[in-house]
Amino acid sequence: MSKSTTSQKTETLIAAGTSAIALAIYLLTLAPTVLFADGGEFQFVTWLPGLAHPTGYPLYTLAGWLFSHTLPFGEAAWRMNLFSAVAAALAVGVVYLPGAQLTARLSPSAPLTARRLSAVGAALIFAFSQTFWSQAVIAEVYGMHALLVALILWATLQIKPAEKPCALTFRRGWLLALFFGLGLTHHRTIILMLPALLLYLWLSGCRKLSLKDGVKLLVIAALPNLLYLTLPLLAANSPYVKLELSQQQTLILYHNTFKGFLQHVSGAVFSAEVQPEAVGLDRLLMSLDFMRRQVGWLGGVLGLVGVFSLRKRPALLALTLGSFSGFLIFNLIYFIGDVYVLFIPCWLILSLWIGLGWLTLARITSQKLSSRNQIRGEGALLLGDATARMQIRLQKLLFVGLSGLLLGFVVVLLVTRYAKVDQSQNTIARDAWQEILLQELPDDAVLLSNDRNEMMPLWYYQYVENRRPDWLGLFPLITPNPEYANIGRALDQAFASQRPVYLIKPMPGLEIKADLQALPPLPRAQLFQASAPNLSPAQTTSLSYGDTLQIIGYDLQQQPELLTVTLYWQVSGDSPAKNYTSYVHLLNADGAGITQSDHLPGGVFYPPTLWSPGETLRDTHQLALPADLPPGEYTLIAGLYFQPEDGSLEKLGEGQTLTQFTISE
Repeated sequence: MSKSTTSQKTETLIAAGTSAIALAIYLLTLAPTVLFADGGEFQFVTWLPGLAHPTGYPLYTLAGWLFSHTLPFGEAAWRMNLFSAVAAALAVGVVYLPGAQLTARLSPSAPLTARRLSAVGAALIFAFSQTFWSQAVIAEVYGMHALLVALILWATLQIKPAEKPCALTFRRGWLLALFFGLGLTHHRTIILMLPALLLYLWLSGCRKLSLKDGVKLLVIAALPNLLYLTLPLLAANSPYVKLELSQQQTLILYHNTFKGFLQHVSGAVFSAEVQPEAVGLDRLLMSLDFMRRQVGWLGGVLGLVGVFSLRKRPALLALTLGSFSGFLIFNLIYFIGDVYVLFIPCWLILSLWIGLGWLTLARITSQKLSSRNQIRGEGALLLGDATARMQIRLQKLLFVGLSGLLLGFVVVLLVTRYAKVDQSQNTIARDAWQEILLQELPDDAVLLSNDRNEMMPLWYYQYVENRRPDWLGLFPLITPNPEYANIGRALDQAFASQRPVYLIKPMPGLEIKADLQALPPLPRAQLFQASAPNLSPAQTTSLSYGDTLQIIGYDLQQQPELLTVTLYWQVSGDSPAKNYTSYVHLLNADGAGITQSDHLPGGVFYPPTLWSPGETLRDTHQLALPADLPPGEYTLIAGLYFQPEDGSLEKLGEGQTLTQFTISE
């Protein structure tokens, strides 16, 4: 067996051992059951197999289906959590390989053990970075995404620099083309690596490409993307792409047409979140804070040292810095809510830089320490070669020892991040939905939430375990149609269906849209029966506020120490531009204020900016009356104002008299 083959086997074993370490920790912190959000979605999508949200993730879906149906034990939800852990652990092992390649290219004369320790340290730093670890223990796509990014880096570094310009042949580039194609099939952001890959090839001397080899490489990269053609088939196997709310109301979540296919694969629904014009200093500071959470400021400094160490290796610098910059720039201009997970490839590359930075510092430190202990003068002449050999051995031992200290940094990350990412006790979604599913709600009930993430466990139990398939889980933006743009409009559609409607959690302020009756509280959940309100006021009036809102009537209910005033707002123009506070003030005959009620009508769930033109809303105020309030004539004033952060008040017109009435003894 050749020395090269033995070395390759050793590298593979080290990578496997690194993966095993990561997997062991991931298993200890693995989520045990059903999850909210995308995790819950992927748990039932892969089981069917069905259609995932844009861009479809066909590679993940089909691989997850195979894994979850091959594994003979555990519930389907847990199997997909395990699938993520396995993919993430494999990614950690593969990260070791480009780490070893980079350290060898940067410091070829460094002791092999020192280089390997630095590469292992880099891989494990990535393994226990907070965001990646958090995604490794739930059913998510980012373990596989990191695996493919690492494979692309490894395959790219397999193409060694040439002393003079040469051709990129099919034999040299097919592996890179294959992994790049697989990456595009899984997560489209892989395309952000392309400029860095091309620049690396150019700087490495690969400046020629025959037409024949170019076509072959393009075919290899394109072939995996044919998996996207399975999306129409997966959609046909997905019971949730078409939901019947009523005979007149059909929800189409995916249009199985060529146009619908292109919109889904391209992620057109997210295009509005790309906002380069909105980027400012706050986004850069956000990125720095994300970095701090992964590896701390020390890790950031070590990463900078690693980048600096590559200054004389332009091809390696182009590959790593170019890929990092591509992901970073996109994330800065992409304003989606969970953008933090898209930084994972950045942290992968940062971990490689940390390994290089630590190796560089270990080399410099070992040289200085060994030189201090160097024997000089006549002693050095007498000992001769023995002294030189001892000096070299001492430096190597110091080099290896200092390189191994990077594993201490790994331990610090492991200990400090463990509690933050541990999901092993997370049964919240399962426990809450098990309670809800045991309730004797009417057939065909509509269960409503303002948050799509909270509804995914219900879909899991419906499509995997066939529990209460008659219920319909509804949430805003379930389709792009304006009728489902927010919780208020979704509630209107639910009422229009004539089906029983229930809220799955308290949503204070939604009384503005519905009569809500709390069901007996459950240990982990609270349901509310919702019904359409009576929007006919006892007293009619017409009070306008700007060209946007008017009060069309009110109800007045007086108790000994409580006055309940219900305002009926109507949106007379466009939707309000600001979330105005509504108020009702009680004045005595002299105009002095006695008591008042000010609040945000609709609360945080349905504030004024979400109200629709022509909509009527019922806004209830309760005013506490003083026990010693004298009888007499009193006036109710109603109005609206907006209070920005500076504390000033912006009135929407002046307060107007709602009514005058008498309080008797």
